[in-house]
Amino acid sequence: MKIAYYSVTRQVARFVKKLNFPALEITATLTLSEPFILIIPTYEKEILQDVWDFMAENAQNCQAIIASGNRNFAELYIYSAKELSAAYQIPIVYDFEFNGTSEDVEKVKEIIESY
Repeated sequence: MKIAYYSVTRQVARFVKKLNFPALEITATLTLSEPFILIIPTYEKEILQDVWDFMAENAQNCQAIIASGNRNFAELYIYSAKELSAAYQIPIVYDFEFNGTSEDVEKVKEIIESY
């Protein structure tokens, strides 16, 4: 299973690197014609516009969403993933803070392997 990810501060990129799965960083023009899992941070929609543009063209191949966030933001925790999930009816299967713990990495590996 491929991973499509977006990383603003490189925390998500560091997390994805630990997974050791094929991964592509999202650009507005990236097209994936095969199934993938989306991993994204939480930011205002304007900052994630490339992700929204990417999903407009590729959502049909997205199997699941994994979200990174900061629990200090309470109800805004992983809200970007929640918005994408609602817009495209794609489940959020896991969330983690910042660049994740070793336990997060192991759980996400298990999730990816199950697809």
